Amino acid sequence: MTSTINATSGLLQTSTPNSVAVVTQVSGQANSNPQGSCGPRLLGSSRGISVGATGDAAVIPIINSSSYSVLYVIVTNAQVSGASGSIATAALGVFTAAAAGGTAVVANATLSGVTGSTVVSQRTIASTAVVAGTPLYVNVGTALANGTCDIFIVGFDLT
Repeated sequence: MTSTINATSGLLQTSTPNSVAVVTQVSGQANSNPQGSCGPRLLGSSRGISVGATGDAAVIPIINSSSYSVLYVIVTNAQVSGASGSIATAALGVFTAAAAGGTAVVANATLSGVTGSTVVSQRTIASTAVVAGTPLYVNVGTALANGTCDIFIVGFDLT
């Protein structure tokens, strides 16, 4: 791990071979350009989501944002009975309320092409409307026994 201070911005950057963390100095004055405000970021994630039964499978809390817009929903690490496998016959969607309610961020659709743990599938976004102060709900429409996946939500923090 290495740590450096950027002479221009004053940001402390710590990095390892797999990650980079940036820390901004805090002063008594408001920051007019908060860290991370310039581009998309990870808004939330959930690992090992079961697609083995229909209905709400996971609640994905949003990380440190009260207003956001979803840019990508990524499904990966498909497994069946704990080993890499196809979950292409399962269907799921991502919604702003439980029981497939609220706004469909990703409409309930089959996971075509999600055929193993190394596949990364970017789902079709149904709505990029601003979401205020709510987690996202993963709802399984068509189940696949013993199937699981990981979901990552990437978007813009608008707070």
